[in-house]
Amino acid sequence: MKNFKKDIPLDIVAELANMNPSSFSRYFSNYHKKTFTKFLNQIRIGYACKLLIENNQNIGSICYESGFNNISNFNRIFREIKKMTPSEFLDLHTLKDSFT
Repeated sequence: MKNFKKDIPLDIVAELANMNPSSFSRYFSNYHKKTFTKFLNQIRIGYACKLLIENNQNIGSICYESGFNNISNFNRIFREIKKMTPSEFLDLHTLKDSFT
């Protein structure tokens, strides 16, 4: 999935699948056991985690690089998925790296 950084409206994805949005949502949720939005957010947060570990970018730029359009939404979704803030995640991995 290479376009995860872009704005991906459900109705456009449904149209690409030749389905109406409600049918696509139902199909996607049944197949993946999560909504399309949750699936997309998990991919974006996974990419953000990779950037936090591998790059020296600040959290704000990682937010936008990962496909989120504002920092508060990024922080909320990051915390929801990872059970910690991006700063806590970065601190945890910085601490782990100092012991290896």
